Amino acid sequence: MSAKIYRVLTMVEANGPDLREPYSKHLNDGIFEVRVKLGTNLARVLYFFFIGKRVILTHGFTKKTQKTPLSEISKAKAYRNEFVIREAQKNENS
Repeated sequence: MSAKIYRVLTMVEANGPDLREPYSKHLNDGIFEVRVKLGTNLARVLYFFFIGKRVILTHGFTKKTQKTPLSEISKAKAYRNEFVIREAQKNENS
């Protein structure tokens, strides 16, 4: 599973936000998911783009429902907000 995720992440790196299903899907508000299936297991890694083509992975989970749970999307948004705040603080201190 990790090898498949790595392969799709290299595709994200090469194609940016232009990569679409079945490999990547925009969920909402700038949050995307990497989609990987191995047998009956569905793994997802949520991510966002930061300043240009920089890809920031928030977290991964095993998908057990048809739709990506809103709680997972909310978690990714919270991680993004924390990341943006940390980046702003780093730039202030530079």
